[in-house]
Amino acid sequence: MIETGKIINGDCIEVMKTLPEGSVDLIVTSPPYGVGIDYDVHEDDTEFNEYVEFAKSWLSEAYRLLKDDGRIALNIPYEINRQKKGGRIFFVSEMWQIMKEIGFGFFGIVDLEEQSPHRSKTTAWGSWMSPSSPYIYNPKECVILAYKNKHIKKIKGQPQWTGELTEIENEDGSKRNKMVYDENDKKEFMELVFGQWNYFADTKSLTKATFSMDIPTKAIKILSYKNDVVLDPFAGSGTSLVAAEILNRRWLGIELSPNYCDVARGRVQAFVDEKTKVKIESE
Repeated sequence: MIETGKIINGDCIEVMKTLPEGSVDLIVTSPPYGVGIDYDVHEDDTEFNEYVEFAKSWLSEAYRLLKDDGRIALNIPYEINRQKKGGRIFFVSEMWQIMKEIGFGFFGIVDLEEQSPHRSKTTAWGSWMSPSSPYIYNPKECVILAYKNKHIKKIKGQPQWTGELTEIENEDGSKRNKMVYDENDKKEFMELVFGQWNYFADTKSLTKATFSMDIPTKAIKILSYKNDVVLDPFAGSGTSLVAAEILNRRWLGIELSPNYCDVARGRVQAFVDEKTKVKIESE
């Protein structure tokens, strides 16, 4: 049995090795991309072949920790440019090939459409006003969805959406029971199964490891049941953990930076305190 509700400070690969096999229902994370971001303690400026070995190591441990019907939602960019440390790389392809080699099954890919984009536009055009060597860059990100061994959940739990069993009259006058759902819930479900999720970027920048709350929230809702175990091995400022807490999932975070751990714990605790306060006031 895995212990949840905590954020462990440490190297995710080493920490995951200490956790029991087949104990996690869903992994939701946005790992470092190896593009030279100035993180607190993680060295992100590496040769791409070194990054590949790093990715193989943590994804292999992630695979081991997942239950047979466990899933992973991996938020990454479509492409990166490592210049002299790997050049332009079709990052989604590279990561999926690693995942496929490890044993993951493909569950889908979600295109992320940022609302009110705040990212700066590239000024690298390559050859100016000429087809000689244009630099055609796609700044968008996606979420790779994959599963361990079984794509269908073996044990059914409580979904995010709760319907009401209602007696319906058929055309011939007979009656039957039908689960009726709120219209907003049905709309949300339909939006989530469509492979393009709209999201608002996290502009607070509590750490260099920013992660929009919309992304883990959507992934957790559509890929897990309530009380399932959700793991983020690159917890950063704790966004996915807050989302899991809000959605009544058990969660566990791993983060290399002690400072980021403190930020993440503070964010989760703030929500827990507010939830407790609301509960007390309503009683």
